[in-house]
Amino acid sequence: MSKLEIERTTLEFVEKLETTEQAPDAMALFQRYADGLGFSFATCLKVPEVGEDLAACLLMCNYPPEWIAHYGEKGYVKHDPMVRELFRTYHPYTWSEVRTQREVSHAGLQVLNEASDFGFNEGFVVPIYEASGYTGLVSLAGRDVVIREETRNALTLACIYLHSKLSTLRRRTTDIDFALTDREHECLAWAAAGKSDWEIGQILTISSKTVNYHIENAKRKFGVATRVQAIIVAMRHGKLAS
Repeated sequence: MSKLEIERTTLEFVEKLETTEQAPDAMALFQRYADGLGFSFATCLKVPEVGEDLAACLLMCNYPPEWIAHYGEKGYVKHDPMVRELFRTYHPYTWSEVRTQREVSHAGLQVLNEASDFGFNEGFVVPIYEASGYTGLVSLAGRDVVIREETRNALTLACIYLHSKLSTLRRRTTDIDFALTDREHECLAWAAAGKSDWEIGQILTISSKTVNYHIENAKRKFGVATRVQAIIVAMRHGKLAS
């Protein structure tokens, strides 16, 4: 896209985002925008409060579950050069800049190489700062992405608006009574245990379609886009406690 097209697309995204009142709609809107610029994956999170689990601070994440699990099991957050860069700069940065301008450890290179195997060769990270200091970030990744200056500026604006919108919507949901029906609770609890819809259906003697229906209802109540996020919210609010 030309610079003018990118600017127009970004302004259209911001205008639509401002009138969006549901988190899944905001996420879908941003992902369509990011897809148009070559980014297939996006994460948006806020800085954890004292004692708050990092997973509970995810406002949006559509990275492959296999990569998320692998990343966590290997403890890659300690070696990820893109995470380390957060403590060195206030400004947005690309993965390429970190690779070429910083000395990346062997462990850091392993993270990047394995990320490439999952389809992320280039990325863009926007740290979010407010008057109180560092408050979160938005990170995007894709396979064959060329980040030009006009793309960089537009993405930065879009990411700031996304983080603000999702943070606002998240704060609103804290005042909602996260009431699950017995079936929604059962289905979500078994999903958290790693069971598929078919397996849950066999356990509860219902169809996999009905299982999916109950989990979708839970997602709508929590205002999230994926079942992983629904599980995280449910755990955070004690809904999956035994």
